[in-house]
Amino acid sequence: MSHNLINKYKSFILNSLFVFIFVILVNGRSLLGLYIFGFRLAELLTGFALLLLFFLIYKYKFFRENLGSRFLNSYLVLVLYFIISNIINSANFLDLYLYKSSVYIWYISFIFFGYIVFKNIEITKNFFYLGYLGLFIQFMFNVMYYPDFLTQFFNEFSDKTQFLKGAEIAIFFIVVTYFANKYIEKGPLVDLFVLTSSIYIPLIFFKSRSAAIALFIYIAVMVYRKKSYFFENKKKSFIVFLISIILFLTTAHFLLDFSFKFQETPEAVAQVFKHKYIVSNTYDGEVPFVYIFEGRLFSADGNLNWRLQLWQEIIMFAEQNNEILFGQGFHSKPLVFDNFIYSGLDGLNENSHNYFLNIFIRGGIFGLLLVLYFFYNMMKIPKINYTNFEFLIFFLPILFISMFDGSMENPYFAIVFYFFVSSFFIGVRFKKR
Repeated sequence: MSHNLINKYKSFILNSLFVFIFVILVNGRSLLGLYIFGFRLAELLTGFALLLLFFLIYKYKFFRENLGSRFLNSYLVLVLYFIISNIINSANFLDLYLYKSSVYIWYISFIFFGYIVFKNIEITKNFFYLGYLGLFIQFMFNVMYYPDFLTQFFNEFSDKTQFLKGAEIAIFFIVVTYFANKYIEKGPLVDLFVLTSSIYIPLIFFKSRSAAIALFIYIAVMVYRKKSYFFENKKKSFIVFLISIILFLTTAHFLLDFSFKFQETPEAVAQVFKHKYIVSNTYDGEVPFVYIFEGRLFSADGNLNWRLQLWQEIIMFAEQNNEILFGQGFHSKPLVFDNFIYSGLDGLNENSHNYFLNIFIRGGIFGLLLVLYFFYNMMKIPKINYTNFEFLIFFLPILFISMFDGSMENPYFAIVFYFFVSSFFIGVRFKKR
């Protein structure tokens, strides 16, 4: 009876799940900071990821037959490495910090959740129009107007009210447009892709240059793959691209003139000064873009230079503390972030803004090799209704963004990535057009 009940409401449950994902993608960090039963939503999602690990073990035979034993075992070895590392470091497994510092392991389990979801759902065109609606709302929230009632709501019930970062905006854009373009080869959704791209390129460049580079290349590849459609409809395509140029210039001009207000307390002024003039938003035109001085690598770009100095400090700390091979473990804050330059505006940053270096800090070279082996096995899984090149179009921009941002430790970014990457291994079932 319960099985029949689940089947009866399966469509409603799965559609509700996608609406929930839609709401998270639009609101991002602010929504994930909501407190529910004393825990933030992001923490509950991490807990759910841990439960998914037990689900994987319970359904091991099923996933082994569909995804391969090497892929599953490479993930379980990562989990085993986490356990052994904490035993060696005499860590307390009830300490929630252990799971916070190792989220790059737990979020992977959303692949198995996504696999089950995509196995049981059919996608319609309405999903993509809903996605584009979300992109429009997201653009409005980040550029034009953010509703006061949402600010008040998140100020009261969330730990932080924060606009979406460039990486978060980029992955929402990639997920919506990639699968929409896969579903529809021509027509209004393709035109909508071009128009939406024209306003998102300047927005993401304003937020994050690394994300903008990845997104620009991604858009160029997708437009090239649709070239036959554009040449078949030259007049309409000319109008669409003309409107896109106008939208691009208008958005860029608006963002350049964009200003914000903050309460001018001495602390706030000091933090803005530190961020703008010490940490990132500077450019030294008197030196090369990248150069070596006294054995260290520097950049004329303040934002990149902040990362370069942090990355070099991480490697130096690891070498000085004999943590090159196996890392420092998951039980304590990395010492490099005791430096106020690297600790962020709120002093809480523990992220190197590089996915592989974050893994290196915790697990050393050995832990990094385990993650690389996991991704190698993931690449070897047969893709259903996708070529390997199509998979790389989706995968590489996200990987590039993660090389300059703390995105894969961000539940918004990482969970969305792993959830949707699972669709390549089961094949998205589209309802007849």
